[in-house]
Amino acid sequence: MSSQKPAVELSEKRLPLTVFTLAWPVVLQEAAWSILAMVIMVFIGHLGAEAITAVGLSEQIIFLPATAFAGISVGATAIVARHVGARDPEHANHTLRQAMLMAFVLGIAFALVLWFLAEELLWLFRARPEVIALGRDYIRANAPTTAFFFIVFGGEAIFRGAGDTRTPMIVVIVMEVIGTALAYILINGWGVVPQLGVFGAGIARAISSVVGGLMVLAFLIRGKGILKYDLRSALVFDWAETKRILRVGLPAFANNLQMRGAMSLYTIVISSLGTTIYAAHALAMRVEEFAFMPSWGFGVAATALVGQALGAKRPDLAKKAGYLTQRYCLVTMVSLGVITFAFGRQLIGLFVQDPEVIRIGALGLKIWAFAMPGMATNQSPVSYTHLTLPTKA
Repeated sequence: MSSQKPAVELSEKRLPLTVFTLAWPVVLQEAAWSILAMVIMVFIGHLGAEAITAVGLSEQIIFLPATAFAGISVGATAIVARHVGARDPEHANHTLRQAMLMAFVLGIAFALVLWFLAEELLWLFRARPEVIALGRDYIRANAPTTAFFFIVFGGEAIFRGAGDTRTPMIVVIVMEVIGTALAYILINGWGVVPQLGVFGAGIARAISSVVGGLMVLAFLIRGKGILKYDLRSALVFDWAETKRILRVGLPAFANNLQMRGAMSLYTIVISSLGTTIYAAHALAMRVEEFAFMPSWGFGVAATALVGQALGAKRPDLAKKAGYLTQRYCLVTMVSLGVITFAFGRQLIGLFVQDPEVIRIGALGLKIWAFAMPGMATNQSPVSYTHLTLPTKA
């Protein structure tokens, strides 16, 4: 047991302020995540619809492994939050070590899959031959850094469970600033650096993942709050703790698998309709990512607060935190839905000048605008908080 204070203070009176204190860094962090993808699309846009489609499909494939890791990250967040609420840093750090070990092992496994099956995966998504040639290089540029990406993903989960949303925000902002600068240089060329196009975009994202992974490890090894990553036991595998993380996180994995599977089938259908239509879809997805960010922010706030309240034996406060974040999220997402519906053409026009791509992309945003209230209910507060509600993790 420890007398160290957690990153957030559980108080019914201060609960609304605490929700926003936890949520805003996550929204800013998710914005930073998406900025690199959006900037790459802007830089790639002048290369044509084939380049846009190659990057869009490759991004879908690169992020597929994150579905498998989602269960681990959500389970780790919930369990760490419970231990932090119970003032039990020893067990919180034990969960940290197991989550990081799983991130490394799964990262290596998926790196091999992405490297050797890049072309086959693009073919599965119904990519045209010219798109496969570009997308293969993008995927292979990122494959070796998959473990670093998982470490960033897992580190975010651990920090958030401890109530620290600012540290992962800083990590991601640094990652994306570096990635954006490199993307500009490598895509377009600079001085002695040749113009690498889509391949340069892949290298920029890969380097940003390495930077982020190293930053997360540095923060955890040095110690942040009650969290401290002990490298002496980093490779010690504990099956009991792993099962505990998976038991809590598997519902999130199943939910993400079902959603990612549906999105993959949807992507295959859209890709089969032609390069222009998929390019419009890819750009609309970049805009939608920004609109979805508040749901993630409020969901993280709910996860940390519900988990810590349960750890502190305050189920009444846990319930109130969950419903409060739900209401805040609903109002925010509906407002963003109105904006995307009204200004779809202007938003797509930020990326490309092709009038047909703009027309189709804007139509897609109008349709997605009606999904915003559902996203507020499904994406984060409800689907994440129920994972922490069992009295035994």
